[in-house]
Amino acid sequence: MNIIEATHPLSDEQRSEIIFAGDLLLFRQLPSMLALCQYVDRFMSEALGGGSPEQAIHNLSPEDYLQFIIDMQQRFQEDPETKKLFFQVLQETGVNLGSTFYDYFPMRVVSAQEKFTSGLRTTVGHHRDTWGGNVQAQCNWWAPIYDIEAERSMAFYPDYWDKATVNTTADWEFSKYLAARKETPKGEKVPYPGAPELLETIDESNAFKVVLSAGDVLNFSSAHLHATVPNTTELTRYSVEMRTINLADLQAGRGAPNIDNAAKTIRYNWYRNALDNSSLKDHIG
Repeated sequence: MNIIEATHPLSDEQRSEIIFAGDLLLFRQLPSMLALCQYVDRFMSEALGGGSPEQAIHNLSPEDYLQFIIDMQQRFQEDPETKKLFFQVLQETGVNLGSTFYDYFPMRVVSAQEKFTSGLRTTVGHHRDTWGGNVQAQCNWWAPIYDIEAERSMAFYPDYWDKATVNTTADWEFSKYLAARKETPKGEKVPYPGAPELLETIDESNAFKVVLSAGDVLNFSSAHLHATVPNTTELTRYSVEMRTINLADLQAGRGAPNIDNAAKTIRYNWYRNALDNSSLKDHIG
């Protein structure tokens, strides 16, 4: 696995050839990503009366802090400006939005000192994102809102790019997760897993932890085994993520190798077009 820093926009085909071979693509200091970071920092800081979102965990009661996180994640999800700015980010990397389909665009919050790890969109264990949607042409986009260090980042496991794991892809059902989530109070952990899970211990000796600055964007194949790094620092991590599929990749048969995904259902209906919101399943012949 190589980390390739892109110095200019790449075509969808060029980018796919890199990430589906197992390499990571890094785009540094993109103007629209910097704008998104500033926008999110501004509305979170305003909600804290000018306080620091990264240090909010130390300045609020546990109840108020958790409510702050819930409110900010909801604000991010519902604000059309955040998605608009990130689509501009994708365009700055060379993405053709007309042939791009995405699932959703959340803000993940990993609290300082390994606290509050059981809520929605917080820490995530070892997984491949392809296990959920079951599309090997899927890729991930990931970016921090603030500068991060290795101790509050994301880890990749390049040894497992071509090494199978024991997991629950054969048995996991999305419908069961939706039913469980419907019955779970907002902010609490859903009792049924939101994606297939790993059933073995992963060798951490060659884990690669990414270090990024606000304005940087990482692009990688969703088939990469990766996980949240436990946040042992004094600062909370805020990051954004999006999973995309390029229609041309599907049509050309481009994608990452399927090493250990035993899922039977391909969930094209999860993905909407970045321009007209049409469903990917309506574009698959």
